[in-house]
Amino acid sequence: MRRLFFMLLGAGLIWGCATSSVRPIQDELEADRPAEAIVKAEAALAEQPDDFEVRMLLGEAHYRLARKGLDENDEPTYAAHIQKAMDAFVEGARLQPESPSPHLWMGIISVYRSDMRSALDSFRNARRLDPRHPVHYTNLAQIYIYLDRLSRARAMLDRARKLNAPAVWVELNETLAAWKEGDLVEARDIFDTAYGLNPKFVQTWDEAPVDEPIESFEGFVSYCCGNPTCGPYMRGPCERMELEVKERELQLETLRKEREAEMNRRRALREIYERRRDLQIEVEEPEETPAPE
Repeated sequence: MRRLFFMLLGAGLIWGCATSSVRPIQDELEADRPAEAIVKAEAALAEQPDDFEVRMLLGEAHYRLARKGLDENDEPTYAAHIQKAMDAFVEGARLQPESPSPHLWMGIISVYRSDMRSALDSFRNARRLDPRHPVHYTNLAQIYIYLDRLSRARAMLDRARKLNAPAVWVELNETLAAWKEGDLVEARDIFDTAYGLNPKFVQTWDEAPVDEPIESFEGFVSYCCGNPTCGPYMRGPCERMELEVKERELQLETLRKEREAEMNRRRALREIYERRRDLQIEVEEPEETPAPE
């Protein structure tokens, strides 16, 4: 699976045995046909509603369509699909509460919504459920970089190395950290190393393909600054390179629906993990008012 930051677990993404329904849906996603993937996933779930793998792929397909809707300034489509994606991942947590995979996806969605607090909670919960996988530490590192907690980010990257994370996972986060600190020479050198390790790895951001190929450090920073999930958290570095930061601008009704979806997610997860306190999953208390001020 193609990925840049906020990495999933590749072939190990799904916990459990793959079913015969999974491959056709994966094929549609790999061909970037999420609408077709949804049709096949829903047909499979009509026969096997408790199929965890299919439920997760359904969530991914809705997430892809949500991003496409927002890219095309179609906020109602975005809001509808982001809600359906979150519902699918919450249901995945209900089906397999011990799996980190739903929490990884919920973290990715939270980042896309610019809700770093919820993203941090989701990635931490994923780590609690699978503390030996390095992906959780590289994902947390990126959040800490965005939040200007660079020493904490580097501690996460050190842990990822000790768990034998692929070097490119670590190098790309170190590129981001060096750039944020203003060391452009170091940032370029690290990016060149990462690109040399795996050029294809840098062609996806937040589990969605980039619009134009990233082939240099300048391309890397240009995409970040023009991406509302990255640019606002790298404002200083972007402005030092005279790049405009892409802001996240949504109508109040769309923001209200986002908040409502987030509150519903928290309520559902609290219900799931109240029954599984042995897993030590932490979920924030839902807020009373979902509408933005």
